[in-house]
Amino acid sequence: MGTQNGDEQRKPPIPFGAPDAMLQDGLTMFRDLLRIDTTNPPGNEELAANKCIDWLNDVGVQCRTHDDLPGRRNVVACIGPEENAIILSAHLDVVPADPEQWTYPPFDAVEAEGCIWGRGAIDMKHMAAYGLAIMRNLAGRQEELTQGVKLVLVADEEAGCTHGSLSLAEKHPDWLQGSVALTECGAFTTWIDEHRVYPIQVAEKGFVWLRLKIHGEPGHGSMPHKENALIKLADIIDQLADQPFPFQRTEPVNDFINGISKIVGFPKGTALKGLGKKAFSNFVLENLIKDPDKIKVFNALLRHTCSPTMAQGGTKSNVIPGEAELTVDCRILPGTDPDDFVRQFKERVQGHYDLEVIKKGPPVVVSRANPVYDRIVKLIEEADPGSHCVPQMLTGFTDARAFDAVGVPCFGFSPIWLPPEIRFASMFHGHNERIPIHGFKWGLACLWELVQRSCIQDHTGNES
Repeated sequence: MGTQNGDEQRKPPIPFGAPDAMLQDGLTMFRDLLRIDTTNPPGNEELAANKCIDWLNDVGVQCRTHDDLPGRRNVVACIGPEENAIILSAHLDVVPADPEQWTYPPFDAVEAEGCIWGRGAIDMKHMAAYGLAIMRNLAGRQEELTQGVKLVLVADEEAGCTHGSLSLAEKHPDWLQGSVALTECGAFTTWIDEHRVYPIQVAEKGFVWLRLKIHGEPGHGSMPHKENALIKLADIIDQLADQPFPFQRTEPVNDFINGISKIVGFPKGTALKGLGKKAFSNFVLENLIKDPDKIKVFNALLRHTCSPTMAQGGTKSNVIPGEAELTVDCRILPGTDPDDFVRQFKERVQGHYDLEVIKKGPPVVVSRANPVYDRIVKLIEEADPGSHCVPQMLTGFTDARAFDAVGVPCFGFSPIWLPPEIRFASMFHGHNERIPIHGFKWGLACLWELVQRSCIQDHTGNES
C-alpha cells in the first residue's frame, strides 16, 4: 500500500486539458486492439487494420489500404493538407507471447493493478490507439489545420518491415510523405537516481542478419576430433560472446551520455563521460552502473553487437557432423555501411565458414535541428515539471528506416508515463507487457498537445 501511495504522489496530472472523451475513446480502442492476436509470424494484421478503418470511417475519415501479401494490410489516412502533414505511425503486429509465463492472458487486455496487460501494450498498439483517438477527435472539430495530420498503421515491423512500411516506401512512397514522422520508442519515463528522464529517439542502429555455414569433418561419435563442425561452431560462439568489436562513441550516443551526465551531476556524471573509452568503459559499467539491464543497454549503445540466435547441426546421435549453421543478429552503429561491417566481421570472427547475409538495413539518424525536436522537449518538460529530456539512439530498428528511405525525418515519440517499478526496456518483447492506465492517458494528452501546437494556428504560445 505504501508503494501505491508513493506512486500516486509521483504521478504528474493529465496535462494540457486534454478532452476526457478522447482519452476514454483511446483506451477503448487500445483494449480492443490488444484483443486481436497479430502475432508475427504470421501477422495477419488485416483483422486489426479493418477494425481501425471502421473506427475512422465512423467519423468520416477515409482510408487507403495496401496489402503486400494476403492478410498483411497497411492503412493510411489523412486530415488536412497532406504534403506537409505531421505523421503518426504505428505497427500493428506483435511478437509471440507464451501464456504460461504471463500473470494474465496476453490477448485478453485485462485491467489489473492499475494497468492494461497485453502483448503489444508497449510495442506498440498504444501508439496506434493514440493516433486513432487524435484523428477521431480532429474529425469532429472545426479548426482549420495549418498542417495535415496523417495516420500510418503498418504490418510486419517485428520481422523487418518488408511487408509493411518498406513495402509502402517502395510501392506508394507518396503515402509516406509529410514534414515529419513520429513513431515508437521515445518519451517514456526512465528513472535515474530519482531523476525522471525522457529519452527522445533521434537515431537507431542498423542491422545485419548473418548465416554462417561452418565446415568440419564428419566421423563416428565414438572417436572425437577437433574438426567436429559443432566444436568449430562453439569456438565461433565464444568469439561472439566476447563481443569482437571495440567500444565506439558515436555522435547520438555522445549527446545522450552528456545529457545523462549533466542530470546526475558529480561524481557519477563525470565517470559516465568516460564511457566509450577503451580502457575505462568496462570499469564504469561493472563498478558504477552495476545494474545488469543498464549495462546491457550501454554495451549496445557503444559498439557494434553480435548475438548468436539460432544454431543447427547434426543428424544422428552417433555421427559427428561435417557441417553446422549459425544465425547471428548484428546491430551496427551510425556511420557504418552494412557491407563494410560484413567485411569487418570476417576479419574479426575467425573460423572456416561461408557467410550469407540474410537481411540488412542501414542506421538512421535525424537532425535535432528540426523544430519538432525542441517542441517535444518543451512539451514534455511542461507535462512533467522537473523532468529532463535527452536525445537517444535505439539499439533496435523501427519503421523510421522506411521514412528515412523516402526523405522524411522520423523521431521516436510515443509518450508514456511509467512508475519506477515498470521498466520500459523489460516490457519490450518480455513477459507481462503492460501500460499504466494513467500513463496511457498522460501520453495521449502529450501527443494531442504536440499535434495542436504543430497543426492549429495560434495554439499555445502562437506556435504553428
